[in-house]
Amino acid sequence: MRIKLGDHSPETLAAGSARTLVADAMELHPDQAPAHELALRSSPATGNRGWAPLLEACLADFKEATEAGDTASIPALVKIVADLALIERGAIRPGSRRAQQALRVGRLSLARRLITRHLAKPALSPGMVADMLGVSVRYLHVLFEATGASFSQTVTAQRLSESRRLLCEQPPRPIADVALSCGFGSLATFYRIFSASEGLTPGEYRAAGH
Repeated sequence: MRIKLGDHSPETLAAGSARTLVADAMELHPDQAPAHELALRSSPATGNRGWAPLLEACLADFKEATEAGDTASIPALVKIVADLALIERGAIRPGSRRAQQALRVGRLSLARRLITRHLAKPALSPGMVADMLGVSVRYLHVLFEATGASFSQTVTAQRLSESRRLLCEQPPRPIADVALSCGFGSLATFYRIFSASEGLTPGEYRAAGH
């Protein structure tokens, strides 16, 4: 399968334009051309069914994969973006198996971005993210279980990643500020989790020049 990327600049993706992606996906799947034509003829989506935020999250994933040169992820992301665009325009029934798969991927992508957006909040929880997604807590857990990392593991991994980045910033920030900025409830909690993950205290990690 060959994906054409020449027309997919970060600027185009950031603007939320899925039309070219949909066209390329339909070129890859000619049997779906009628659905593609219907999608392009349909009126613009209002987003009132909640598909637009999922599409935007997957477009952001596509942009990041393209910028990182992650060619292994790009074909699947093109298909998901195309399917979400067609769902948004009414060309694919939301209850169909194809739509449900695209919606699962889109919701997972958006859930991860909501975690990043609210990472500094110690009260960040499955219930909070599920409510923002408009799904049940159980459904949210199922989304993350399919990735091999639970919701809480994903949150902790993001917090550790952000803390590592902040510890390397110049001028150095107080370690307590780093802990609070990453959503750790207390300095003691930050030290415990960080040390268990890195084998070094935050101060030692900074001193080592990582």
